[in-house]
Amino acid sequence: MTTTERARAYLAHIPPAVSGQEGHNQTFIVACVLVQGFALTITEALPLLAEWNLTCVPPWTERELLHKLTDAERNQGNKPRGYLLGVRATAPRPATPAPPKPAPAPPPQVMVERVLRGFHCTAADLIAASPCKLPPLIQGPHFHRQGAYLLDQLFEPGELVNIVLCGKPDGDKFKPDTGETFERNEWQTRLMEPIETGAGGAWVRMNPLDGQGVSDVNVVAHRFALVEIDKLPIGEQISLLAILIPCLPIAAIITSGGKSVHAWVRVDAASHDDYRKSVSDLLALLKPYGVDNKNKNPSRLSRLPGVARQVGATGDGQQRLLYLNPNPQQKPTLCH
Repeated sequence: MTTTERARAYLAHIPPAVSGQEGHNQTFIVACVLVQGFALTITEALPLLAEWNLTCVPPWTERELLHKLTDAERNQGNKPRGYLLGVRATAPRPATPAPPKPAPAPPPQVMVERVLRGFHCTAADLIAASPCKLPPLIQGPHFHRQGAYLLDQLFEPGELVNIVLCGKPDGDKFKPDTGETFERNEWQTRLMEPIETGAGGAWVRMNPLDGQGVSDVNVVAHRFALVEIDKLPIGEQISLLAILIPCLPIAAIITSGGKSVHAWVRVDAASHDDYRKSVSDLLALLKPYGVDNKNKNPSRLSRLPGVARQVGATGDGQQRLLYLNPNPQQKPTLCH
C-alpha cells in the first residue's frame, strides 16, 4: 500500500468530530496523524482530511481544515515525524500518486438526520424556549402585533426600517416591490393594528437603511444575516434550527407561511466587505444541510411576522414569530 492508502485506511477507524463532543480536539488529532504520523505535507494531507471531514457533524470549512493542518505541522510532539510509517523522520519516502477526488457529500437530508439523531422540536417547543417570551397580547386575536414586537426588540429608536406589503405574481411565487421606509416607531404604531397586504404576504429588510434607497449601499448597520432552509420538511427545519441555537447567535426565527423557516443570525459586521465575508463563511459551513447560499447581501428581505400569505402558502399561511433573542451569544463558528 502507498502512504496515502495507508493513511486513508487508518482514518477510516477514527470516529468523526461531533458538535459539542470535543470536535476541535478530535479534528486536530486527525490532522496530526496525517502530518506527523504519516509525514504528509499539508497539500497531501488536505484531500484525506476533507474525506474524513464528510463524516463530521457538522463538517468543517476548507479554511478551518487548513488551519488545523497548519497547527499540526507546527506541533512538536513526543514522537518522530513519520512514526506511523515505522521510519525516522529523515528517511526518504517514495513518491505517492495524486490523491483521488473526495467522495461527494451526502445529500442534505442525510446530513440533517445525522445531526438530529431522532431529536424533534415543534413550533410550540421553540416558542416556549424563546428568551423573549411571546406574550399572550401578540398571540390569538392579536397575532398581527408580532411584527411590532420584532421591530421593538431588534431595531433601535430612530432607525429606518423598510417593509414591503405588496408585490407582483411571478409564476407560483410573488415578487415583492421596494416597499416603504419609516422610522422604527412609526412602523410599530402602524403594526399595532391589522395591516393590509397583498396575496404574497409581507417582508421586512433585516438591517436598517439610510432612507435613500433599499440597495446594499443604503444599509447603515450590518447587523443580521438570513439563514433559510427550504429543502427539508418544516418540522425538520425547526428541529435543525433548535439544534443550532447553542452554536449560532440566532436572534429570531420566523415561519415564512410557506415551505421555509427564516433565522436571523447576528453578525454585527463592521463594513459591507466584512459582512459578505462573514456571511459567506457562515453559509458555506451550513451548506451541507441544505441552507440557501444565495442570502449574502445585507439588504436581503425576510418575512415579516404577524401577517398571512395566500400565494405559495402552506397551511394557514401565517408568517409567525417562533423565537426571539435580541442578544444571542456570539460564536465565530458552529460549536464542536
